[in-house]
Amino acid sequence: MSNKEMLRKRQLERRNRLAPEYMQESSEEICRNLIEHPVFQQSTTICFYMPFRNEVDVRKAMETAIQLGKQVVLPRVDRASRQLRGYRVDSLCDCEVGAYGILEPPAIKERFVAGEELEAVIVPGVAFDLQGYRLGYGGGYYDRLFAQPLKAWRIGVAYPEQIVPTVYPEAHDQPLHLLVSSQQVVSFVK
Repeated sequence: MSNKEMLRKRQLERRNRLAPEYMQESSEEICRNLIEHPVFQQSTTICFYMPFRNEVDVRKAMETAIQLGKQVVLPRVDRASRQLRGYRVDSLCDCEVGAYGILEPPAIKERFVAGEELEAVIVPGVAFDLQGYRLGYGGGYYDRLFAQPLKAWRIGVAYPEQIVPTVYPEAHDQPLHLLVSSQQVVSFVK
């Protein structure tokens, strides 16, 4: 088992042991930190994710973005191409159970949002380091999205327990621009 695989296993076990009340409080603080950040304030088209398996719950930030009139986009997994495709939602009720049991927006052609239209992408992860790298579940979906020519800010959200010294980044791993936790906001933009 590689260092990366061992870290993924250890961090998933660690996240699964977090108390529900703690995760809720931390998620609320993370959403506050995110909403107050200038990148969130200035962005008009933001891609979020629907929380799954104890990921940071970003739904409060999503609801705030909708209330502020921002275009909220959620990813939908295209298993054939192993790509994420973004679709606009007007409500969190617009979702259906999709790939991997995650709530996804329906694939309505008129609601498709191309990657180059995104101004910020909020990214979940298993672990994050302070060099700007994230460790996901191993599918590479976000790395493939970020490898496209996007102007979007790549923003990781994490419980403090998810921040580690290194996630053992590889050449194909795409770094984040910001990491938002309940205790700090770290910018990786030089």
